[in-house]
Amino acid sequence: MINQVHSEQLHTSSIIVSHRPLFFLMLLLSYVLYLVIGAFVFSTLEQPYEEQLRSKEEELWNEFLKYHPCLSEEVLDDFLQKLLLVKSFGVSVLRNSSGVKWGFVSSLFFSGTTLATIGYGNPVPISQSGKIFCLFYSIIGIPFTLSLLSIGAQNLLFLLRDKPIHVLLLRFNFARNKLEWIHAGVLISLLLLLSFFIPAIVFNCVEENWGYIDALYFCFISLSTVGLGDYVPGEKSGQRMSALYKLLVLCYLVVGLMAVFLVVEILKSLFKCNQFFNLFLFGCDENQRAEEMEQDPPCDAGLPCASKHDETTRRRLLHSTSPTERSFGTINPCIS
Repeated sequence: MINQVHSEQLHTSSIIVSHRPLFFLMLLLSYVLYLVIGAFVFSTLEQPYEEQLRSKEEELWNEFLKYHPCLSEEVLDDFLQKLLLVKSFGVSVLRNSSGVKWGFVSSLFFSGTTLATIGYGNPVPISQSGKIFCLFYSIIGIPFTLSLLSIGAQNLLFLLRDKPIHVLLLRFNFARNKLEWIHAGVLISLLLLLSFFIPAIVFNCVEENWGYIDALYFCFISLSTVGLGDYVPGEKSGQRMSALYKLLVLCYLVVGLMAVFLVVEILKSLFKCNQFFNLFLFGCDENQRAEEMEQDPPCDAGLPCASKHDETTRRRLLHSTSPTERSFGTINPCIS
């Protein structure tokens, strides 16, 4: 009976393994469909606003040329292109703007956002030597930063999840699986509150031109390491204590990214070896992959093949079964 159940499990597992390329193809097609849906929605939502801005731009352009007839359209167009090129490097084109873009604090903010793969793009290296240094600096710094965040998240996972769950299991008679889900829900909700919703209130108060939705959007775009660069803190002209503000924002980004890594680790532990995700993976860990590879071991020509069940049974034999041959686990040294 046990052998029959074991063979049925092996048969079911082999069917799943054989169909995993098909499941992965379905997953890939689903991702492509998700991209297409996103492109359609963004195009539908943003294109009307783009057309409104273009019409407004055309009105301003014609009005400016109307009141300045001595200025040709070609000269104005060339002048604006040069200004926009300067602005693309993070340098303000307004005459009344103040502040150095590459001061020490601004450079520190750039280094932190670059190594965290956020990359707002404001400012960006201008010189060739700066671009070359940025390449080598990022090659070493990005893996270093990601490793630091991952190790920090692992330590926080032990302090904020493993230890509390262990204490609760010792004091109360809870089912571990249910307790892990409840604790994960509470902890993730708290991390989202501290990383997104409360900081968005702070940015909404400090940045005059940001609404709460804009601030929440900035928090998510930053901590997801997308970093579109349409909202960059501390760029308002005349902002008080801008250096200290940027340092605090950099600290927030590092701690927030560690919180995001922690959420990812919690979700990974909850969905580990989940039946749905296991359809697309060749085993959710090394042990399971090894077991699946051993289900149908290759046979050498002319040599007998032992099934996994026979191998397991042989391992359980006493070492003194044969006077001339001693068995040490799976290694059988020959005695001459």
